[in-house]
Amino acid sequence: MEKLLLMGINTRILLDSASKLKNYQTYSVSYFSTVDFKKYYSEKHILEQIPGKSCGIFEENFNSKDLLELSQEYMAQVDKIVLSTGISPSDFKGKYRKYKKKIVGNQDTTDIENKYKFYKKIKNDFLVPKTFKFSCGDDDNHEEIIEILNQYNDKSFILKPLEGSGGIGVNLLNNNAKDEFKDINLKKLFSNYNGQDFLIQEYIRGKNISSSILSSKNQAKSIMISKMLTEHDFAVKNSFKYSGNILPYTSFNNETISNIAENLILKFGLIGSNGIDMIIADDVDNADGENIYIIEVNPRFQGTYECVEKVLGINLLEAHIKASQGELIHVSKAKCCSMKRIIYTKERQKIGNLLIENVYDIPYDGVIIEKNQPLATIISYGNSVENVKYKMNKAILEIDENIYS
Repeated sequence: MEKLLLMGINTRILLDSASKLKNYQTYSVSYFSTVDFKKYYSEKHILEQIPGKSCGIFEENFNSKDLLELSQEYMAQVDKIVLSTGISPSDFKGKYRKYKKKIVGNQDTTDIENKYKFYKKIKNDFLVPKTFKFSCGDDDNHEEIIEILNQYNDKSFILKPLEGSGGIGVNLLNNNAKDEFKDINLKKLFSNYNGQDFLIQEYIRGKNISSSILSSKNQAKSIMISKMLTEHDFAVKNSFKYSGNILPYTSFNNETISNIAENLILKFGLIGSNGIDMIIADDVDNADGENIYIIEVNPRFQGTYECVEKVLGINLLEAHIKASQGELIHVSKAKCCSMKRIIYTKERQKIGNLLIENVYDIPYDGVIIEKNQPLATIISYGNSVENVKYKMNKAILEIDENIYS
């Protein structure tokens, strides 16, 4: 029996998949550990949820180095390491470098995680938004930024960190942004980027979609296309924080989307389970893909993980391991519909009992969750989109009654 280490911000769903595999003894290191987090063999986690105590601000407290440090004992023992959101192969430096060869899947994702390097590598082969890179602390950027906004005054732009995921740190510039920059100190404006470089990128209005792909060195297969949801979709102004998905997505030429996604994955030689975020622009109607903009590649498991498993009837962890070893599993058509939504707190809140149907990632009773922090995840399944939305709204009402009444 091989020893398998799962690492990431939240490994709950990976552990559920691993529990169904007979050939592995599973270890886990994560940031979160919630009420519904099952400990199958041995695990460690960073955030201790204590009744009456605050869980803090994730964006301020999380650091991938803490995951590595907590994992060191396990990394020396296991045969395989599987990474999820929050930890990257590029984090395996110094004393951790020797464990990098144990990673199942991609081992070099530098040109993808750096969004500007990624943009430069694909801009001649794929449709991408106009993108410009700047240094966070350089006040001399004022004039250049204003010049860009003036030159493209018919477009809107977003600000985003050079690296990162989940829509954290992404902000929309309105049409008068060029005037605002005259009086704002860039260093202050981008202080939440912790000194790293940032991008100004053309804002494409349209439908946010995501393609989940399994790939070996020589073959790529798009197994699911979903509509991606952000807080912006739920009337949270100027917030592009990832909130969930609806799947399968069937309102466009899925063959075109799949071909674009598969070609991009093969271009970078990615293996295992990977995802591509795209936007179908509203102002163009072209089934040949001339309105499909590539936003970024997620060289790891996607937020749709457990939805994909249920809808397709597969074990995605097993499929990832097999694909990384050169074998792509057979995937049937979708058996049902699914919707996922991450619920964020409206205010600082002490949590009660959230053992509610279709609710996951449940905080411990009595802990305090800060404003705008993840509260729980709702996942519903059904035979139609209307059915899954009904179940979703029912769970949201129960949470609101429990928390805010």
